[in-house]
Amino acid sequence: MFETQAIVLKNVTKYYGKKLKILDELNLSVPKGSIYGLLGASGCGKTTLLSCIVGIRKIDSGDIWVLGGKPGNENSGIPGSRVGFMPQDISLVGEFSIIGALYYFGRINGMRDKEIEERYVDLTELLQLPPKHQLVKNVSGGQQRRISFAAALLHNPELLILDEPTVGLDPVLRDNIWKYLSKITKENGVTIVITTHYIDEAKQADKIGLMRFGKLLAQTTPNQLLDRFQCDNLENAFLELSKLQEENRNVSEIDTNVNDNSETIHEMEFMEGSINLSTRPPNAPTRSIKNLSSTSRKLKALIIKNITQFLRHPGGILFSIGFPIIQLLVFHYAFGHDPKDLLIGVVNHDSDNCDLAKIQGSVIYTHNDFGGICDFVDLSCRFLHDINDTTAKKVYYDYLPDVKEDLRKGKLSGIIYFSKNFTQALQRRLENFRYIEEDDIETGEIKIWLDVANRQIGLFLKNRLYDGYFKSMRNIMTECHLPLKIMDIPLSFENPIFGKKNDDYINFSSPTFILSLTFFVTTVMTTAILISDRHEGVWERSIVQGVTTSEILFSHFVVEVSIVIIQVLLICLISFAYFDLDCKGSLFTVVMMIFFMGLCGLFYGFLVSVYCNSHLFADYIVTGSFYPIILLGGFLWPIEGIPPIIKWLSYCLPTTVPGVSLRAILVKGHSVNNPEVYIGFLVISGWTIIMILLCFYGLKRKS
Repeated sequence: MFETQAIVLKNVTKYYGKKLKILDELNLSVPKGSIYGLLGASGCGKTTLLSCIVGIRKIDSGDIWVLGGKPGNENSGIPGSRVGFMPQDISLVGEFSIIGALYYFGRINGMRDKEIEERYVDLTELLQLPPKHQLVKNVSGGQQRRISFAAALLHNPELLILDEPTVGLDPVLRDNIWKYLSKITKENGVTIVITTHYIDEAKQADKIGLMRFGKLLAQTTPNQLLDRFQCDNLENAFLELSKLQEENRNVSEIDTNVNDNSETIHEMEFMEGSINLSTRPPNAPTRSIKNLSSTSRKLKALIIKNITQFLRHPGGILFSIGFPIIQLLVFHYAFGHDPKDLLIGVVNHDSDNCDLAKIQGSVIYTHNDFGGICDFVDLSCRFLHDINDTTAKKVYYDYLPDVKEDLRKGKLSGIIYFSKNFTQALQRRLENFRYIEEDDIETGEIKIWLDVANRQIGLFLKNRLYDGYFKSMRNIMTECHLPLKIMDIPLSFENPIFGKKNDDYINFSSPTFILSLTFFVTTVMTTAILISDRHEGVWERSIVQGVTTSEILFSHFVVEVSIVIIQVLLICLISFAYFDLDCKGSLFTVVMMIFFMGLCGLFYGFLVSVYCNSHLFADYIVTGSFYPIILLGGFLWPIEGIPPIIKWLSYCLPTTVPGVSLRAILVKGHSVNNPEVYIGFLVISGWTIIMILLCFYGLKRKS
């Protein structure tokens, strides 16, 4: 009897979690070359049962034999091209054309393109498919189900598993489909398992199974079931069986020896003793399945699918290519540059309004036998003119209380105040500093008030006012024929060993920003693509056709690495060619470090998609990891300013040490042989390896 059965299940049990039993000691047999109708309400376990039969879910106990072997075993061919699977969901790539969808499923099942095109003509006539170049996402739900049905029939499988294929179809089309299914079972020996909501439709099946609460209530021919319960339709027969199951359940609560051994149910073939599956029958043939769909053919189909999805998804292109460009432009134009057009209030009691009166301030040098004398006139104006107008625009006031009020109101960034007789007091201070009076010291000072609520603006103005003061004093020393350094503080800052004097802050932040941008763009892109692939059902459906998870991930890796290369080249072109970012070291080393960071982000996206089943949860994970990397990674503030305990956390992040390494290449010109550089590559490699191992662990655990 074993050789005559296409599918045999013995005492199959399946749990979701630890307590929810979906399949309960289920026994089932499907003869070869027949149509088996599986009936039951939503949630009774039909879809779970089918997924166990095709090998995409494992059972907790019991035995399953499909086409002479156990699903997942090497010689069973299940999952593989021996089965055609139409899931309850559409499970198609929306960006495919109709013919593109069939090309994909045909190729992974080992068909040549010419064979696919010939089958497309036959299936179009049978299923009334839309025009072949129309996109799947642009057709109606009923048309999508027909395309999904065509994908299952395409490669003429030995076994067809159809989960509600006729839902929403025209009655005439539904009748034609049933005729076609009957034809291929009789002429080609195809075995078909079909679930349907239309119970009376199952009359056309050779054998039916009625499921409720994870149990098979009966499996017999439709006519035998109707005769046994003296019913006119299958729906009433199903009702009688359900009542009988309830009676047995109530009895079993009292007497545990009474299970499902009801005489009525036992009369029909099922429950117990149909087939002995304790061991495989000795005469059962071991089939060597010819692998028509080679790995290279499947990879080609998968890569074409991924490229098509990407190119026909404008949002994905905009994010993957446009987003890095926009972020770089915003960063370089808006970040790290010196503030301009700050308003600073001036109260000058030493002289009139210097700008209106065109007073520049002057130094009159008179040579004599003792070396010369300098007389100062309106030095306050000299100081004011040496303040860069692009940095601070001067607003003149007559009274100090008025300008302080405007500073409190936020109208000004600072105040400069010159006392009356400032010039004369400063001259006396310079000429006779040993015997200067306290009043002259007070009068000869430039008093400044700054709004340091905005700390960066306050520090910037303070530095620029210092620069303006020293510039004026050096000019005065020159005109007085005195040494320039006489007015400098006794600290001499020579040319920097690395970097430039007064370098823009953007040159400090650029390395970490570029790495962080590359990391997160690839992470978000990869996560979105993989989770969408799973949600569309294409991933699972492809596995049923013999595609492995490794092949799916590798195909995504190939396509997304290509996108990463494009992103890295764009980032480097914009940063180094357009914005002329300094690079003292090897540009090739820079490109490779950014590329490896992109790979690290790609595998982080793989990791998130393996452990997250929804876009929402994945977004939480990615967003939650974004802020620590930005705040602690040395992008906004030097790592040396972080408290010691948190500093170790900072060094553990994937962009912190590589950011230091990239800065060493750009600013210091170090090569990859320098420890400050190669440690960055080691950190990226370490993170990548860890994430790959966690991906394999997660996939193994899920399988």
